[in-house]
Amino acid sequence: MRLSLVPLALLALWPLAVLGVSTYPFSQEEIDNGLALKRLAREAVENIKWEDRDSRCRFEDAQIRKEWRELPESARKEFTDAIACLQSIPTTLSDDLREIYPGVKTRYDEFLATHIQLTRFIHMTANFLAWHRYFIHAFEQDLKSRCHFTGSLPYWEWGHDAEAPDDSVLFNGDPSSMGTNGIFIPNRDPLYWPAIKQYIPVGSGGGCMPNGPFSNYTVDMGPIDSAGQKPVNYRFEYNPHCLARDLKSVVTQVSITFRNSTELILSYDTIDWFQGIMQKDPRFPAPDVPYGVHRGGHIGVGPVMGDAAGSPADPMFWIHHAQIDRIWTTWQGLDPGERRDAIWGTHTLADVPPSANMTLDEMLDFVLIAEPVKFGDLMDTLSGPFCYYYT
Repeated sequence: MRLSLVPLALLALWPLAVLGVSTYPFSQEEIDNGLALKRLAREAVENIKWEDRDSRCRFEDAQIRKEWRELPESARKEFTDAIACLQSIPTTLSDDLREIYPGVKTRYDEFLATHIQLTRFIHMTANFLAWHRYFIHAFEQDLKSRCHFTGSLPYWEWGHDAEAPDDSVLFNGDPSSMGTNGIFIPNRDPLYWPAIKQYIPVGSGGGCMPNGPFSNYTVDMGPIDSAGQKPVNYRFEYNPHCLARDLKSVVTQVSITFRNSTELILSYDTIDWFQGIMQKDPRFPAPDVPYGVHRGGHIGVGPVMGDAAGSPADPMFWIHHAQIDRIWTTWQGLDPGERRDAIWGTHTLADVPPSANMTLDEMLDFVLIAEPVKFGDLMDTLSGPFCYYYT
């Protein structure tokens, strides 16, 4: 269910016990500067830390996923170097599979093609959060096993950059950054995105990344479903092009602020509304949520990152979805007894075409990157195939 949405100024004075979360109030300043979100995340970790679970994972041995800015520059560079390594490893697909996936040239492309193939079955579906949790975990494991990465997958705390993404350390082009904005293309009109029936404002870039990590990276597939981009004829065809970005503060300022994230966690006590508002699912109307944190993070960096199917081609995808996973983990951890195994929805995007409700007993497909995994094994970051938590 959706909790009654009171103005945030009142929410700040509302004891969290009323929302079934905790017992302390937040000021508006704490909500807007990220302190409230940090305290919620900390409380969630403490709750899941002491849960009884039959697991090989011990909390004291768990990997800790940290925010990008918490990492020393050497660790940031190790992460981007490992991604570049994965982008250079030739695919080992069989000849038969290469006929189906002609655009897959590298191991990195196998992740991209998997996301492309399953797009309509992993968004606005019951498995959206769990599927992506395992997807980024599998990517992290590949970085470790194939490219000697010794760290943990970092996350992007959007709130630090929502006001002015152009000024972010993520996009300053340093060797320890995630690259840059795209070259500015002037005189552009807002772009219509047919899939969501929405005009997307243009940003401060639009062209290829000129320098920094990934500026020499060639995207092998797409575009497929991105505002203003002509889609390829066959979704897996080989279509080499640059990694383009278009940072859009007009989008990020209304979608991925600390306030947006905190309100999402506190305002919805059931998984249907929580994941619906997160994704801007049309079945969950919220006029005051123009994009949702999920779509806002994608569109705010696009155009490659804004491609609904092909967004993993931009390495920002991985740390954006780590933050999505962190927000879900926090929401789960504030009431683990009720929320740990909570799912809602069907197999198809917004239930189009109509399909059966999913269950935790089902196996989730990962096509080219991993064997199928049981849905119910992906609900806890400290059990099943996982052993990590977020700062």
